[in-house]
Amino acid sequence: MSITAELWQANLIALVSAFLAIKVLRPIAIYFNLVDIPTDRKQHVGYIPLIGGLSIYVGVLVAILAVYPIHDKLFYLLASASLILVAGLVDDLKQLGVWVRILIQTIACIIMVKGTGVYVESLGDLFGMGEIHLGQWGIPFTIFAVIGLVNAVNMSDGIDGLTGSLALVAIIGVFVFESVSGNYRLLDFLLVMAAALVPYLLTNLSIISDRKIFLGDAGSMFIGFILAWVLIELSQGGPSGVNKAMQPVNVLWCVAFIVIDTLVVIIKRLRAGRSPFHADRAHLHHMLQELGLGPRQTLLAMIMISLLMVALGGLMQLIWPSASAGVFVLITVGYLFWVKRQGWSIAPKVTDDGSQKVPRDLT
Repeated sequence: MSITAELWQANLIALVSAFLAIKVLRPIAIYFNLVDIPTDRKQHVGYIPLIGGLSIYVGVLVAILAVYPIHDKLFYLLASASLILVAGLVDDLKQLGVWVRILIQTIACIIMVKGTGVYVESLGDLFGMGEIHLGQWGIPFTIFAVIGLVNAVNMSDGIDGLTGSLALVAIIGVFVFESVSGNYRLLDFLLVMAAALVPYLLTNLSIISDRKIFLGDAGSMFIGFILAWVLIELSQGGPSGVNKAMQPVNVLWCVAFIVIDTLVVIIKRLRAGRSPFHADRAHLHHMLQELGLGPRQTLLAMIMISLLMVALGGLMQLIWPSASAGVFVLITVGYLFWVKRQGWSIAPKVTDDGSQKVPRDLT
């Protein structure tokens, strides 16, 4: 792999474009009331513009249009991701219903599958007993998986910098697994996305400005959608699979913490008799804050856990690839039991006035 002048140029354009987009979009967002309002669940001060996702989108789009040729797959990815972004933007403004969002996400997935022919046809050799082929069942599986990751990324957006940082960890994961295979594909695109993430993260974390911005549903769903399709493309490698850059199981390790935490949260909500999309403070970052960690300490802990998961996945691929899926399942089950032992076996209850109380079920 070499860092070309073209890649440097694209990254610089993405960085500058995203930064300028924040400056331009801030007053527009305030004018149109595209802001996040504090609640008992959303514990921040003041009305915060929801333009992080828009700035990332602008950075990626301008860099791609300026530097790279638009082939069919990239065209359909940008078109369907734009649909996801617009849906998220409307949701930030008007609060779309859950099923409306899922319908739009499904349409975007169908556009991708029909336009590119890319979908999860193979799950790889998960348990050392031969490759698992899904055939045409791969299309509904793909739609389900993409919608799942999009909403998991959206649900992870609970503290400053978390979703953007986890996206960067996923990009690092792609680099790790492509290093193992020696097949560097789409890394230039992911590096452009990483560059576009930087101005948002620096602003969101109040590093370069006290005027904070948030990602918004538009941003978290856009990031989740892009990551989902890039990981599918890299793990399938075309109809013959000859250009595969990573094994399908390693997709899970790239987004391991997002997937595991969301799965456990959904189980907790279902056990409590609630919708899996019911917003609460039941994620690990909320638990860590309940235990006394500050926001920055919690963010650092989440990043370290995610990086360790990527490193473990890379190690499994090197020394015992057939056990990788089993180890992932064991970690998921272990985390579920740890959460239960900590007393967070059900989601926070909502009182009649809309405020939330976090119960500790110690039975």
